[in-house]
Amino acid sequence: MSDFVRETIKNHAKSIGRLLLVHMLAVALGWAAYPLFLTTLAPHMSIAIPLTVFSVIASLVYAAMLVSQGNEYGIQDTKPYNWARYKGKGFALGAAVGLVIYILVLICIAIANRHFYVNHPQFPVESINNYIRMIFCMPFFWFFKLAGKGDIMPRVTALTALFPMVFISGFTGLGYLFGRSGVVVDFRPKKKRG
Repeated sequence: MSDFVRETIKNHAKSIGRLLLVHMLAVALGWAAYPLFLTTLAPHMSIAIPLTVFSVIASLVYAAMLVSQGNEYGIQDTKPYNWARYKGKGFALGAAVGLVIYILVLICIAIANRHFYVNHPQFPVESINNYIRMIFCMPFFWFFKLAGKGDIMPRVTALTALFPMVFISGFTGLGYLFGRSGVVVDFRPKKKRG
């Protein structure tokens, strides 16, 4: 195996790993507020409304993280390193991460369908199944609420589970194109000179 191929594989694997980390951070952000909303707002209104609003904010933060990460890859690829560079690299990396997430969601759907079927005469336990399905998709609660049905938790299906792949690929690819064009996307607060 040539150095070029080895470095290309290593670069792509490292980038995919970092994008998976960004997704897990977004999932943690999406789930972080759930207990707070449940304890404070559940007695007063449906939990779905504040959680939908919070998930929109989580999606915006996630999009900013993806654009920033893709931008870093694009800027890095303008330097004379010994690995593959192509215009669609950000989209390809995002799609690879989206595919991993999609497979994980399909596994969650299979587990929920096979092991979490409960029937209760008074309590709508369908949401337990939907919780399992939503594990890796929480930053997109708002999308699944619009696209599907479910009492408390919206239902994630094999078709709607493709949305995270499109989201990740699109924003990572956009950031990469910015970086390749020389546009630096930096969301960190600027330090004041004193």
